[in-house]
Amino acid sequence: MSKEMSVIVLGFLVVVIPHLGVPGSWHAILFGVSGLAIAILGFLLRGETISRGMRKTDSPFIESTGQAHYDQQNSQK
Repeated sequence: MSKEMSVIVLGFLVVVIPHLGVPGSWHAILFGVSGLAIAILGFLLRGETISRGMRKTDSPFIESTGQAHYDQQNSQK
């Protein structure tokens, strides 16, 4: 199962947990485990997105790059 699909399934689990009729102590455990898993998957997905979309020379802020970099990026389009 992909990480994206895992986040979706865990999201549905969080929505369904209150309606399953499980004891209150299980609610806390299931919500805690689900929340932790979603957070970990979110960090992993963010890391993949950053590494896939940026090179070492790229900067997340255009102000950090100077006018020469901006002109170079626009001339490639």
